[in-house]
Amino acid sequence: MLKHVFMLLSIAVLTGCNTAAPTAKIESSPAKSPKQAITMMYECENGLSFVARLEEDTLWAFLPKQTLALEPTRTASGAKYQKGTDYIWMKGESAMVNYQQTLYKQCTNNRQEAIWQDAKFRGVSFRAVGNEPGWLMEIKPNESIEFKGNYGQQVINFKYKAPMELANSSQFNLAQNDNLLTFEISNTPCRDTMSGQAFASSVKGKLNGKPFSGCGRALF
Repeated sequence: MLKHVFMLLSIAVLTGCNTAAPTAKIESSPAKSPKQAITMMYECENGLSFVARLEEDTLWAFLPKQTLALEPTRTASGAKYQKGTDYIWMKGESAMVNYQQTLYKQCTNNRQEAIWQDAKFRGVSFRAVGNEPGWLMEIKPNESIEFKGNYGQQVINFKYKAPMELANSSQFNLAQNDNLLTFEISNTPCRDTMSGQAFASSVKGKLNGKPFSGCGRALF
């Protein structure tokens, strides 16, 4: 599976000269910076689960049978987004969802899974995490491999380089300035030592000679 993932994705200033009358000074208002998108993974009663992503003022709901673009509507509390009779009414990490004439009163955002879904939206094809000390790595094919070590205090971006593919693993050898990163992703099931979460792949490597190990999974 890893081989398939990496092979698939390795691919005027205007000046006035009229001095008869002064030119009015026009001040442009500062441009508004775009809002950062927010990704949520809602898990509801009766087995309903879906990803929702808030981009500017539109809430995209990737529901089992369709994708809905919900727009904000007035509400006394929380934030409500609606299209027709379908809506998502968010209050903190919880939400109430009305979808296809069925009301789901108890929906909770799985924050841990939402992080992985957000990475997928950002173009990350493989993500890995580990502990002691905490580290994470994100691979964007044909772009970059970012390694964050020591609980995020150390951040190094490596230019993407295709791995050497073996029967059951992918081996990476990267260099960026004075930093050396080597690691292997293998098709060996792994369980996170802190959260207990299960993953399909194991990751082992060294950053500047210091070993690290953990778990990861392909996102697409």
